[in-house]
Amino acid sequence: MKIVATISRIALVASAMTINGTSVAEEPQLGGTVNVVTVFRTLNPTTWDYYKWTWKANHDGMHLDHLIAGDLSKGPRGSKENLFVAQAYIPPEHYRGELAESWSLKKNPLRLGFKLRKGVYWPDKPGVMKRREVVADDIVYSFTHVWTSDRRIPTYWDFIKEWKAADKYTAVAYLNEYNANWGYRIAWDYHDWIAPPEYHKLSEKQRSDWKNAVGTGPYLVSKVVKGSRHEYLPNPDYWDRETIDGKEYKLPLNAKVVTHIIKDESAAVAAIRTGKVDIMEAIRWQFVDELKRTAPKLRIEPYLGTGGMFIALRNDQKPFNDVRVRRAMNLAVNQKEIQQALLNGNGALLNYPFSKRWTGLYTPIEKLSPAGQELFDYNPEKAKKLLAEAGYPSGFEFDVMASSANPYSMELLPILQAYYQRVGIKMNAKTLEYAAFRSHMRKDSQSAGYLMANGEGNPFSVLRKSFVTGQTWNPAMHADEKFDAMYKTALSETDQAKQEEILIAANRYIIEERVPHVWLPMQTAYRAWWPWVKNYAGELRVGAVRPGPIYARIWIDQKLKKEMGF
Repeated sequence: MKIVATISRIALVASAMTINGTSVAEEPQLGGTVNVVTVFRTLNPTTWDYYKWTWKANHDGMHLDHLIAGDLSKGPRGSKENLFVAQAYIPPEHYRGELAESWSLKKNPLRLGFKLRKGVYWPDKPGVMKRREVVADDIVYSFTHVWTSDRRIPTYWDFIKEWKAADKYTAVAYLNEYNANWGYRIAWDYHDWIAPPEYHKLSEKQRSDWKNAVGTGPYLVSKVVKGSRHEYLPNPDYWDRETIDGKEYKLPLNAKVVTHIIKDESAAVAAIRTGKVDIMEAIRWQFVDELKRTAPKLRIEPYLGTGGMFIALRNDQKPFNDVRVRRAMNLAVNQKEIQQALLNGNGALLNYPFSKRWTGLYTPIEKLSPAGQELFDYNPEKAKKLLAEAGYPSGFEFDVMASSANPYSMELLPILQAYYQRVGIKMNAKTLEYAAFRSHMRKDSQSAGYLMANGEGNPFSVLRKSFVTGQTWNPAMHADEKFDAMYKTALSETDQAKQEEILIAANRYIIEERVPHVWLPMQTAYRAWWPWVKNYAGELRVGAVRPGPIYARIWIDQKLKKEMGF
């Protein structure tokens, strides 16, 4: 199974950064509550019904397992090959079987086989199901049923002809064609969680109720207070173990995990500073110096934001159906000034589509074509000239939607309005709560501009979701036959060198020629945790925004916490 090898060579840091990890030679103090302010501290679940193809299953999906996850032994507490902060990328050599014990790709017929781990049980869930063992028929049913959803991502599983159970513990996906991104699409991404048929057969209303959530993951959903917190208790049937100092322990190592929803940024920072929470996964640079001063024993580490920031311009309607206008929209914005003023000079000027983390695939600005490089230079006079050539000498007026849940978006809006006013463009800001913001995407009600932060995913997923014709996460409504053909060729290519070449060319084509977005700088984020948080070194994800197996390995040194005055 040849997959782009270069993206496996992850750059472990975006800036000079070292993670040594917490010593794991200490004997765990089992029990205790882990309190977390998560990466998405402002967001409630979009829905608990995963049949709806929601991406927001991250911290709300800790009761679920996938076929494959990231191997934390490759992380900062092990071989240090991977920081496990990437939003949705695991290189194949860092795969670890979860529900699948092993897997293989075979020909004649072309198929992917997954040998399941024996002795894994669905827990007893009153009103939903009785405790029983997970079998191959469950995997087959889960994938087959989820593909019937009217919310599915178009073409996502088209490479699969059908799923079958070869025997009690072997699930097989028979393929129409090879898909180089198969691991992400069916083994560890946002949409390939495995739930039992009993759950799938519930009514839509019942599936939307968190009380009916059932899975084989490390935790059980025990309490949800909307807008406040989610509480998780250990799943007594959880199959996984952790070896610490030669001794094996059943997971989770803690007695409870609470993830906190805190919309006010200052309140969230205060919670970590005062020890009311143990971990805060995303802190903006503006708060870091004060935290270091007022809570010097906190461990604080930086990481480049895991995505891109941009205004998606609706390529399907005037005025943004003209590439000259889209180029002008970029030239009118002083990207470098934004990076200095809002990001303290940190972050990355270009981090989308391809992430700066992807050594060997990422093309830096200075290596783009002159037309590509120009997009990152402030040139309002040329912007006016392009607008006039496109038939808008006096500019125009347009609306842009933004999520009020994103502080960076809220800071950008007035700055962008000022830049555009200088070239005769009036930008009307429409700020929405996240659920409403997301519901407008790709609908007739979506504005001509859509300001968003979008996860980097992996090279295949980021090119597909944002730029392939008709895809669910393509708010620019971008459609281009040449690009679609390039993407399809890369997806079916098994020669890694040729695959890399096509992917790099496709990324550059989007930036240099198509210009569907206004590219905006991506920020550096920070995460913090207290010394009493043990067996943890800042890991964030073992899949697509999936922290459950990480939290399950944390234990709280309650004696140390008390000694520190908390």
